Amino acid sequence: MKYLLFIIPTFIIIQASGQTTIKQDAGIKQMVDEVSSKNIEATIRKLVSFKSRHTLSDTTSKTEGSGATRNWIKAEMEKYAAASGGRMKVQFDTFTQPKGSRIDKPVHLKNVLAVLKGTDPKDTRVYIVSGHYDSRVTDVMNANAIEPGANDDASGTAISMELARVMAKRSFPATIIFMSVVGEEQGLYGSTNVAKRAKAENWNVDAMLNNDIVGNTHGMETDLKDNRSVRVFSEGVPSIAAGNEKLIANLIALGGENDSPSRELARYTKEIAERYVDQLDVKLVYRRDRYLRGGDHVPFELQGFTAVRFTEMNEDLTVSTRISVQKTV
Repeated sequence: MKYLLFIIPTFIIIQASGQTTIKQDAGIKQMVDEVSSKNIEATIRKLVSFKSRHTLSDTTSKTEGSGATRNWIKAEMEKYAAASGGRMKVQFDTFTQPKGSRIDKPVHLKNVLAVLKGTDPKDTRVYIVSGHYDSRVTDVMNANAIEPGANDDASGTAISMELARVMAKRSFPATIIFMSVVGEEQGLYGSTNVAKRAKAENWNVDAMLNNDIVGNTHGMETDLKDNRSVRVFSEGVPSIAAGNEKLIANLIALGGENDSPSRELARYTKEIAERYVDQLDVKLVYRRDRYLRGGDHVPFELQGFTAVRFTEMNEDLTVSTRISVQKTV
């Protein structure tokens, strides 16, 4: 899974402007080298061991269900935070989700946020890296089935956690939030709560990086095996332009529909990622997400923030790696 590690440099280098050299930064290279595929695999296997991570699953058991899952993630993040000298704080982002089409009753939900505070008091920027810890079977309302979700999305949660482990002991001018959210399969509820909170509290979110289904290398339809490529989805016309005829008209007049902040973030990510990870091929997909599908970056885009989604190059929906860890490593 080391081809995913390109998201590390984004946090550090995105602050620079007018970069013209292709020379590697030693500090960034060291962080990339410290990321452990064994740690990522171990995290995925642990998440799978909770059997069900469905948003509506048991919250009282210490070994199974969403409650045990979120408590374990928080405890692991706190271990990483111990190396931060007090700069990383781990917290639950708790909210009540009303009854809806995929929520059969009001339910208290919890995201896990590990906030690594920036060292520059004048630097208000916030960078967010995320994966969702909930999982599901085909029946989205079946909260009691075994739902390992190794790829969707234990893989994304494992990436967020591994980056927290590597980066907690280092200092950065801006603030970085390593996040694992709930309720993605039920309607992007966890990320929506954080995005709305960020807007209400005036967070200066410079980039949101969503990792969802990032562990598989096998293509169901093509039978291709590709561990060198990763897709980055980015929207063109900003979501906040919906209904704003003047803004849309300006974009059309200027030919700026391909120059959105999310598109620029995706292009910059490709440039930096391929500089630090050998043989990596970052595929820029100029869509907000896959056809008729979405992810946890979308609520941030709807609030006007810059966000992209990272996804494996080839998907295997026959197993979907919801039930198989083997496809993730």
